[in-house]
Amino acid sequence: MVRAPAVSVVIATYNRAKFITDTLDSILGQSFRDFEIIVVDDGSTDNTREVLEPYASRIQYIHQHNRGPSAARNLGVRRAQGSWISIQDSDDLCAPNHLSTLYGFAQKHGDFGMVFGNGAYLTGPEHHRNTIIPATKSRRLAQQAVRIQDLFDKSIVRLQAALISKHAYEVVGGHDESLRICMDLDLSFRLLMKFPVAYLDQVVFLYRKHEGNSGRNEELRLTENIRVIEALVRDFSNVTSMLGQRQIAQRLAYRYYRLAKGRWKRRQTSTAREALRQAVTLSPANLKYRLYQLGWALA
Repeated sequence: MVRAPAVSVVIATYNRAKFITDTLDSILGQSFRDFEIIVVDDGSTDNTREVLEPYASRIQYIHQHNRGPSAARNLGVRRAQGSWISIQDSDDLCAPNHLSTLYGFAQKHGDFGMVFGNGAYLTGPEHHRNTIIPATKSRRLAQQAVRIQDLFDKSIVRLQAALISKHAYEVVGGHDESLRICMDLDLSFRLLMKFPVAYLDQVVFLYRKHEGNSGRNEELRLTENIRVIEALVRDFSNVTSMLGQRQIAQRLAYRYYRLAKGRWKRRQTSTAREALRQAVTLSPANLKYRLYQLGWALA
């Protein structure tokens, strides 16, 4: 009987033929070797299948009709043999120490649902910093247990920087397959509410910015973000007492405000006014929202 690997690396991909071989090479170049690679092709229409042929002996390739990244990841995890899951995007790179760093922690802390680290930008500093999580915040997170406040304050988890217990993944139900952008935040919330989560102050992946990044669809990103927050509050009764009603309302209000601004810019005036009304309802003391509401009412 063949022994199961310690880690299963799951890569969901869609029309990323020009990037995915770099991703695979970065994984195959890991100092840690006890892993399998599962690539789920989510109905690509480019030459993804062809560029993956030279890797056939080193990966498990699965093709499905296009159902979105969450469904592709769930399929990959169902096929996974490892007790720990590394979910990678098909356009980013793993640092050589990625799996050795994260699995080194996971091996000693089997009761944790997830451990994650930091990321850097492939093309150099962005937003006046070298890492995705600013250095000061990264050091602070590593010195304490990760709390729901840390994730709620700003979406800091990138699953490309994480190792997830397969048991924990299954307990929380995996990815919400209706989400296409905010699935990392949603899964991280649910894992943290049920399991301990740790952070390590090390860069373990490199993020590639390009025009095809899914997060560039601001309308979808904001509407999904609102859905994820509302689901967190609905499904976990203790979240409101942990975060405070005001903090929850302010974050939702800001998302609605950003949504309204984008819609107004695209001349979707009626839906822009409705989103702004939601922002004012959630945060009635915010003068800026009220001034926009007055100005748009007169426009």
